[in-house]
Amino acid sequence: MLTVLTSGKGAPGVTTVALGLALAWPAPVLLVEADPAGGAIRHGYGQGADLSGRGLLGWHVAARRIGAREAIWANTVRLQDECWLVPGVDAPAQAASIDYAALAATLTGIGVDVLVDAGRIPGPTGIGPLVAAADKTVVVLRSTLASVHAAQAAANHIADLAGSTSVGAIRVEADSLASVVVGAGRPYPMGDVRAAMTHAAPLAGEVAWDPTTAAALSDGGPAPRRFDATALMRSVSRLASALAPCGREQDSPVKTAGPQPVSRHGKRVEDDDHRLRHRATPPQEPATVGGAR
Repeated sequence: MLTVLTSGKGAPGVTTVALGLALAWPAPVLLVEADPAGGAIRHGYGQGADLSGRGLLGWHVAARRIGAREAIWANTVRLQDECWLVPGVDAPAQAASIDYAALAATLTGIGVDVLVDAGRIPGPTGIGPLVAAADKTVVVLRSTLASVHAAQAAANHIADLAGSTSVGAIRVEADSLASVVVGAGRPYPMGDVRAAMTHAAPLAGEVAWDPTTAAALSDGGPAPRRFDATALMRSVSRLASALAPCGREQDSPVKTAGPQPVSRHGKRVEDDDHRLRHRATPPQEPATVGGAR
């Protein structure tokens, strides 16, 4: 299943929601930072970890040499067991070289569920192919009037792309376009936001307003004790259960070079030979970016 997360203008927290969902996802999952404005997880949650060039730009370069699907796995790092990340580009200028149609085709049927942080729509670089390939597109918003209006505009833009010859036919079906509100009741209650989004992108759920946990995810701040029990992580866990496909067996991941282990908050980078050597499949031992959990 391919799920794309996006937003209208403003910064409602797409990356934080995407990262939280990936950490709480109930099945093997790959998170791809495809925001044309640039990736944020490496310098936030990952605290500037050295990724040895692995990421979306690395995928673009390696795809010509080893094939697009092999190149995806060769450019992943691990967030936790059975949860991988393809870090985003370092600067918006690099996004112009990414073939988003090829990326969308690669991520479809890759063998694990895929979450894509696509940033803002419409944005400086067309992410239409990712939306076209998605099984579900989720628009993230806050509970302010300005954010709701921006989310409605983003949802309408996605609908307007349907049938576009440049990106292919986008399925805008009853269950393929949804929204998620961050911080309901700040100021407008969930019911008001739900009513406003009903005809644009019906609400699939909410993410709790939890600045401390959000800072750990977005900025690499100190992680709260019992991280999984925080309000934010409990809410994204419920959301992940609602969004994830049920009753479907995962295909085996393709053959790949294993993700590189990195760490943050000054912890040792685990570089044992058995962790760094190339593997036939993504390694099963935890090799992490971030340490909140």
